[in-house]
Amino acid sequence: MTQKSVLVLGCGVSGLSSGILLLQAGHAVTLWARELPPHTTSNQAAALWFPYLAQPIERVAPWASRTLAYFRQHLLPDPASGCRPTLVQDLYAHPVEAPWWAGAVQGYRRLAAAELPAGYVDGFETESIVIDTSVYMDYLVAWFLRLGGQIVQREVSSIEEATAESTHIVNCTGLGSRHLFGDESLRPVRGQVVKVRPNGVVHSILDDEGPNGLGYIIPRSADVVLGGTAQADDWDTNVRAADQAEILRKAANLHPAFAEVEIVSAGVGLRPVRHEVRLEAERIGGALVVHNYGHGGAGFTLSWGCAEEAASLIA
Repeated sequence: MTQKSVLVLGCGVSGLSSGILLLQAGHAVTLWARELPPHTTSNQAAALWFPYLAQPIERVAPWASRTLAYFRQHLLPDPASGCRPTLVQDLYAHPVEAPWWAGAVQGYRRLAAAELPAGYVDGFETESIVIDTSVYMDYLVAWFLRLGGQIVQREVSSIEEATAESTHIVNCTGLGSRHLFGDESLRPVRGQVVKVRPNGVVHSILDDEGPNGLGYIIPRSADVVLGGTAQADDWDTNVRAADQAEILRKAANLHPAFAEVEIVSAGVGLRPVRHEVRLEAERIGGALVVHNYGHGGAGFTLSWGCAEEAASLIA
């Protein structure tokens, strides 16, 4: 393979994962980003391998499956990564079919009626992976730098700035692609979370569309992430007291151990949602630009699968 000089735009999970695989393939990689960890959207995520708000299924399914395999092979064996196995219970107020991704996971089973909280009639449990973003994002940065990558904190106001620097570019700017590439189909879906002290609950609990939707409980190493919201076209990154109160109410309904909590912090992230993930190459002037954005609420779930395809398009 001919070594190329590649410029990656964006220092969230997609940009860092793409940069790491490009470096491992022998390319020289520089990364530009307006925000660096811990101030990225990825840092705010309640990161769990669980496909959410990402389309189309026929492309998302193999990306998600490849990402899960990559986490199991490369990240779970290293405790320093902040990744660990978890059981996930997904709850429904109506009967449901098995999810389309059930074949990609281990330990999938239907929950018995006695295992369901009040107000739920169906649900399933599966083995998954929780990614502690307070650890994992710094882990990716260190991995990228150790491989010889360079990170420059720089806001890009036009794609011409990037094409003047490199003929091979990977665009992982998320919502920034609305401005850089005029992609009006990309929209924010606001997600607010509350982090509380651990209380002995070790499995994750989700309600996407039921009486406590969107509600989730995701235990991590040093805290438990409670959520959430899914407010479309809402650019507000400030924590709202009303949303926080609603998040705490939903958590208490999902598990009685959260009737009383000790709050550590709260945060807001804007999911970059699009009618479909944009992962494709285009020519802009004399440069090849590989787009890798629009992952919705599945940025971590699709990260390594999409990074592999982005790297192959550069190659």
